[in-house]
Amino acid sequence: MAEVGNLVAKVSMDQTGFQQGITRLNRELKVVQSEFKAASAQLADFGKSTEGLKLKADSLTKQFELQKQKVDALEAAYKKSVESKGADAKATQNLAIQLNNAKAQMAGTEAELKKITAELEKQSSKWHQLSTKLQDAGQKMSDVGKNLTTKITVPLATLGVGAAKSAIDIESAFAGVRKTVDATEEEFSQLRQGFVDMSKEIPIATMELMAVGEAAGQLGIEKENILGFSETMAKLGVATNLSSEQAAMSLARLANITQMPQESFDRLGSTIVALGNSLATTEAEIVEMGLRLAGAGHMIGMTEAQILAFGGALSSVGIAAEAGGTAFSRVMLEINNEVMSTGENLQTFATIAGMTAQEFAEQWKTDAAGALLAFVEGLGRAQAAGENVVPVLDELNLGEMRVRDALLRAAGAGDLFRESLETGSKAWEENNALNAEAEERFKTTASQLQLLGNHLKIVAATFGDVLLPPINGTIKVLTTLLDALSKLGEGTKTVTVFVLALRLPFLPCFGGPASCYKHCR
Repeated sequence: MAEVGNLVAKVSMDQTGFQQGITRLNRELKVVQSEFKAASAQLADFGKSTEGLKLKADSLTKQFELQKQKVDALEAAYKKSVESKGADAKATQNLAIQLNNAKAQMAGTEAELKKITAELEKQSSKWHQLSTKLQDAGQKMSDVGKNLTTKITVPLATLGVGAAKSAIDIESAFAGVRKTVDATEEEFSQLRQGFVDMSKEIPIATMELMAVGEAAGQLGIEKENILGFSETMAKLGVATNLSSEQAAMSLARLANITQMPQESFDRLGSTIVALGNSLATTEAEIVEMGLRLAGAGHMIGMTEAQILAFGGALSSVGIAAEAGGTAFSRVMLEINNEVMSTGENLQTFATIAGMTAQEFAEQWKTDAAGALLAFVEGLGRAQAAGENVVPVLDELNLGEMRVRDALLRAAGAGDLFRESLETGSKAWEENNALNAEAEERFKTTASQLQLLGNHLKIVAATFGDVLLPPINGTIKVLTTLLDALSKLGEGTKTVTVFVLALRLPFLPCFGGPASCYKHCR
C-alpha cells in the first residue's frame, strides 16, 4: 500500500504525478490481464481444470489488489478535492466518475474471484488442500516448464519427426491468403515470406499471422498494404486487450466508413494505444465506441483521431458503446442539420457554446470537433452555475433519455474531452505509441519463448517442404489404386474377398518358419 500513500501525497503537490500514478496502475492491470491471456492459451480444457482455475484465481487476485490501490488513491484524491475545491467543482466531479467506475470494476473482479474460489474448493481433494503451499512455491517453475514444453520441446520434436506437418500447416494457412487476395505467383511468394519474417519479430504463430492476412483480404485491404496492416493488427493483439482478428475486423470497418488511407493503420493503432494508456477505459471499448461514432463523425468532418478521442472519453465516463454511440451520433447530426439549414435552434447551440450563431456555424464547418467540444463544455458551465439544462435539451430535440444522459455525463467530465482530443491528435502525429508498447511486451520471457518456437517451426517447415512433393505423388498413386479397386466387377470383388478370407487365418505363416511355428503349435 506504499504506492497508494505516494499517490495520495501527490494529490496535494502535483496533479500530473498523481495522474501518472493512476496511468501506471491501469497499465499494470493490462499487463496482468495479457499475461493471464498468454498463459491460459497454453492450457488444454482451460476454465474447467483445477490448473486453469488456479491460474485464473491468481490473475484475478493480482487484478483486485491493483484495483484496490486505484480505488484508495482515487478516494483520497476525491476527498482532497472536495475539501479544497468543493463537491460541485468540475475536477471533483471528474474524480467521482473515475472513482465510481473503479469501484464497479473492483466489485466485478471480487465477485468473479469468489466464484472461482468456490469452484476450486469444490474440485480440490484433501490432498490438494494440504499441499497448496507446495503447489504455490512450485507454480513459477511449473509455468516455466510448461512454456519450455510448449515452445521448445514440441517444436524440436516437430523438427525431428513432424517436419512435414509444419510445412503442411503453413501451406494450409497461406491457402487462406490465396483465397482472399488477388495476386501473381511472385507476389504470393513475397507475401508468404513476409509473414514468415514477421513471425520471427512478433511473438504470434506464423499461421495466426496468415489468418490475419486472410481476414485483410476479405476486408478489402489492398495487396500492397496487407503485410503492414497485418503487422499493426498483430502488435495490437500483443500490446492491448484486443485480439489481432478483432482489431483487424473493427479497424478495417472504421477505415471503410471514414475512407481513411490504408497506409495510416499504424497511426490508428498508435492513437488507440495512447488513449488507452491515458483514459479510464480499455482499447477494446475505445474501438467499439469509435466504430459507432464513425459514420456521423466522418459526415461532419472529424478526423479518425478525433473520432477515437471522443469514443475514448465517452467510454471512460461509463457510457456503453451501444447506447452512447447512437446518442452522441444524434447530437452531431442535430447540430449539423441546424448549421447547414440555419435552423431556429442554431442560436441556442451557439449561445451554449459561448459564440454568436455565425461564429459557431463557421467553426462547425472548419473544426466540427472543436465546436462540439465548445457546446459540451458550455453545458458543463451551465450545470456548474446551477442552471437546469434539461428543458434546453428538450428544446434542442436532445431530450431523449439516452441522449440526455450521454450529454450530461460528458458535460460533467471537466477537461476530460479536451485532454482526450489533444492526446489522440498528438498520438496520430507522433505515431510511436503502438511500437513502444509492443516492444515492452516483446521483451517478456513468454514472448521470447514464442519467438523461439516460431523459428523452430519455420526451420522444420523448410525440411518439410522437401517432403511435400513425394507425399503428394504417393497420394496420387494411392488415389488411382483405390479408384481402380472401386471399379472392379461384382464377380472379381467376390473372389478377392473369398481369397482374403481363406488367407487370414494363416497370415502368420507368411512371416517365415518362426512365425508359422508359433502360430501352429
